Amino acid sequence: MIYQLADEERGLVLVDVRTGECHVLNPPGMVTWSVLSSGGTRDDAVSALASRYPAVPGERLRADVDALLDDLHQVGLVPVAAPPAEPPFRAQPVDVPVAAGPPGRPGLRAALFLGVAAAVLLLLPFRVAHRLALRAGRDRRPLDPATARRMAADVGRAAGWFPGRAACLQISLATVLWAGCRGRRAEWCFGVLPDPYTFHAWVEAGGERVTTGGEPSYHRLRFLP
Repeated sequence: MIYQLADEERGLVLVDVRTGECHVLNPPGMVTWSVLSSGGTRDDAVSALASRYPAVPGERLRADVDALLDDLHQVGLVPVAAPPAEPPFRAQPVDVPVAAGPPGRPGLRAALFLGVAAAVLLLLPFRVAHRLALRAGRDRRPLDPATARRMAADVGRAAGWFPGRAACLQISLATVLWAGCRGRRAEWCFGVLPDPYTFHAWVEAGGERVTTGGEPSYHRLRFLP
């Protein structure tokens, strides 16, 4: 399961839920990915690049596509490896910076779910956390935004007391799991800001984004079926 955000000027961001890794492709890499992910071949990708970059020699474009295919294969994003070549661009993993929630005295349930979320993210593969978040809200009514804000704020206060790593990824997952145990659905969302790329996780409830009020407007990564 992969999430993506495409930008014609800056390129493409991919988040692989199976591994929790983020990868950034520049505009030529985005063109190649678009062709391959829609069922195209290596030669189709070279042709698409040649149409967009007519001044670049064909041999250079073929080497670029082979190099990117090899990189994508190494991180498990394409099924077949291509012949290696020296690349002018590569898909690079990017760390996800996160910020802790506001200090204060939290409720017991908020602290409990934060501990569960932190343990899941620390001890289990990211895909397991993602699956738990999906199942927590399956066949449940949406959590109303006002309640979601109160819950997220309470979990954020718990993060101020938490002895381990507790930031946006842990806080948002804890809120989603807590909502599921209350018989309600909140969405676990991921987003990105470019130049330089920074990443963020948050909760959406009832179609509204639940934020702390001081964070920038991150572009939401969309699920790629």
